Amino acid sequence: MNMSITLSQSEILEQKLHPNTLKMGKHIFETHGFLKIENLYPKEFIQELAAAYTSQLQFNEEEMTLGSGAEVSHRRYIVPIPFKPPFNHPELYANAILMPLMKEILGPHFILNSLGSFTALPGCTDQHLHADYYPLFEENTSISSMIPTFAITFAVPLVDIDLINGPTKIWSSSHRTYPIDQQMHSYTKHLLCGPIGSCYFWDYRTFHAGGSNHSEHMRSLLYMSYTRRWFKDFSNPDFLLMDEEQLQGVPDECTHLFAHLLKPVRALK
Repeated sequence: MNMSITLSQSEILEQKLHPNTLKMGKHIFETHGFLKIENLYPKEFIQELAAAYTSQLQFNEEEMTLGSGAEVSHRRYIVPIPFKPPFNHPELYANAILMPLMKEILGPHFILNSLGSFTALPGCTDQHLHADYYPLFEENTSISSMIPTFAITFAVPLVDIDLINGPTKIWSSSHRTYPIDQQMHSYTKHLLCGPIGSCYFWDYRTFHAGGSNHSEHMRSLLYMSYTRRWFKDFSNPDFLLMDEEQLQGVPDECTHLFAHLLKPVRALK
């Protein structure tokens, strides 16, 4: 079965998923724990983001180190990205095609929980196999695979991804046998390659690993996490770098994504 959807020209022009595409995307995600959208973003838009990201990095080529972020494995970093232009553009985080799909999977009250980048420097090795969170109910892990999706990691390649620069490896349907067992070889492994403009996202319970970078250039994926409003991620870096001015600048139609950052309004008695 194909693990991706390709947007039609009419869907791109109208910025709206056809009901059948929406239904198919949800089915693929819920069955396999991940989904790829081939052409969600205009190439020029991603090139603008990539140029801005590269200009903000302090990369020491001799030492193969970055000036910011946390090293999560050999020459692989999670890098925080401030919620400033061009990364605060609604086309990125509140994409009109993407939002209905997130609503179908996470329910109507989902939020944006993080913004950052996974950056693999030249020579970085394969990442360890992992899921993005531990079981919500540690006293009864058997129910973890039965509950609906509570959080999603969403990745946007800032370069074309191929077999050389390290595609993400993901194990189909592994979210349904969460937590990890000793038979991971029995699940189908997929390599998430593709040109810029594509994106892919996976359930927090789906097992995956970043690939090794055998190229001479950095391989960066912009990432965001979308979660149910009640969920608080205590396992991963809490990267949503926004100040009050940036929060106030969010368009009204997008403020629901930042409900967890807005001051609550006390109900009148």
